[in-house]
Amino acid sequence: MNLLSKTTALACGLALSGAALLSGCGDGNGVAVAATVPPYKEVSIGSDFWDITAMPPATTKAGDIYQVQPRTDAPAGSKGWSVVYVSEIQPGKLAYVSGEVYVPTAAASGQRDVVLWNHETAGLADACAPSRRNTVEQGHDRVPALPALLAKGYMVVMSDYPGLGLPGPAYYMAGQPNARASLDMLRVAQKFTDANPSKRYVMYGWSQGGQTTMWSENIAATYAPEFTGLGAALIAPAVRIKDLTLNSMTSAENAGYVISTLPGIQAYFPDLKYRDFLTADAMEQLPVLASGCFDVWNTAAGVKDAYVPGALASGSTWWDAMTAVDNFTPKGSMPFMIYQGSADTTTPPPLTKRERVALCGAGSAVNYQEFAGLDHVAVVEQAARLLPDWVESRFKGQAATSNCGS
Repeated sequence: MNLLSKTTALACGLALSGAALLSGCGDGNGVAVAATVPPYKEVSIGSDFWDITAMPPATTKAGDIYQVQPRTDAPAGSKGWSVVYVSEIQPGKLAYVSGEVYVPTAAASGQRDVVLWNHETAGLADACAPSRRNTVEQGHDRVPALPALLAKGYMVVMSDYPGLGLPGPAYYMAGQPNARASLDMLRVAQKFTDANPSKRYVMYGWSQGGQTTMWSENIAATYAPEFTGLGAALIAPAVRIKDLTLNSMTSAENAGYVISTLPGIQAYFPDLKYRDFLTADAMEQLPVLASGCFDVWNTAAGVKDAYVPGALASGSTWWDAMTAVDNFTPKGSMPFMIYQGSADTTTPPPLTKRERVALCGAGSAVNYQEFAGLDHVAVVEQAARLLPDWVESRFKGQAATSNCGS
């Protein structure tokens, strides 16, 4: 991978003055990819970009940019920025959220269509936020198919989701707040005016990002009606938090996942009490899990009897909260592609097939593909290989394949 030098990244980043586009930045042929923007703060590489304690002024709007920082790890042939922007994470509640923007440097024949990525479970600590990590981790693309999508000329944007990366509680698996923050990245993309973004998009997500993607489809027509969604892809989607939690509660090795789910739900429903769900021993794991990323969740596997009797019984406070998070249905507004592994125990095929039934019932063309022997992680590589052509077909207006009737 060719890494942009710090000097080039700063020179070709977003203009500090907001007066004009920086000339000479791009692919060497006069194709500029930086944006003419108002005088947002640009934070230099090496500074603490994510250390923000202020709240957005009441005069700001969802999608407004607070600050940007050029990235040095954009895939070859592209430029990237970390952004802090405003999102209306709940009706009337504004918050700063972090995210990423990537733009190809090659010339575009017209407006660039936008691809919206919704990330998987990362962890609860701010350091786990995708934008704080490299685009390549352990030899793999952190964002599936990112280089291929950029090579096809698309602008690719993504949110860290509220509270992950910036101060404040992470709304892990809370559904709608994450979907709002994700859709607001489409508004952020419009601020990169010299990238010439269109208002057409295709979105995709893995695991938790599957929930975000389905919630986004549910609210897009009312929350972000200025944009046109042409398709959505789900990779091993973790959608209905109540059933996923009940499934995980059957195995002690998944205690870390269950315990880590609760803070995000409690952030959305602040009257919830951890003691109504967790035993004293399990509650001791909360600060441990909150201080690390997904890889520390297995430390809770040794907790015996982690849940109080009736923790997720019908009618309990946590049951009602998770039911509320799950209380949404597809709108049938766009075709869906689903990639699922047959050996996935995190999001088992029966749960994913139930979402397929719901999507088909709403009127979406759904192509469900199940890969024999692949688990929750292994299926991502297959999806990344197939996804770019499916995305291209959506933007070209080709009919989407559906196997709803089979």
